[in-house]
Formats: sequence, structure tokens, C-alpha cells
Amino acid sequence: MNKSNSLIIGASILLGFVILGVFLKLTFSEKSLPTTGDASAVGSYEMIAVNKNNIIIFDKQSGDYWRKFISDSEGPTEWTKEQSPVSNVK
Repeated sequence: MNKSNSLIIGASILLGFVILGVFLKLTFSEKSLPTTGDASAVGSYEMIAVNKNNIIIFDKQSGDYWRKFISDSEGPTEWTKEQSPVSNVK
């Protein structure tokens, strides 16, 4: 293998790494990441698996929760909103 072939292969490898780096930088840059409208709302919901048939989504800020039955033959199949037992509303 002569010197010119080695230079072409080396330049091709280097160019490939540069293209890969630019692609990764554009893909994972701060501008391309999705933003939330309100930073305080991040982490305000918690998903709780009660058992194999029930799932609850709990809103930590308001205390409300939504419950759904998973089993095909039991309970409602739609999400139902429940009021918090320790609600501030009188």
C-alpha cells in the first residue's frame, strides 16, 4: 500500500468522525431538546401501580388523582378523577 492510499483512507476516517461529531452536536444540543412551558410543573405528577389491575396518577400540587382499572373484565375502562381526601376546599 503506497503513501497516497494511506492518506486517502486516513482523511476519510477523519472526515467521517467530524461528520459524526457535528451530527451528534446538532442532535443533542440544548436548542433541540423539548422544553416544558412551566419549570415548576416538572415532577408534579407521580404514577403509582397499586396492584396488577389498578394504576393511579397523583398530582402532587393539587392532591387530585386519577385512577384506571387495567383488567378487561373488571371496573371502568376510562380514567376517573378523584378528589383528594385532604382537600383545602371547604
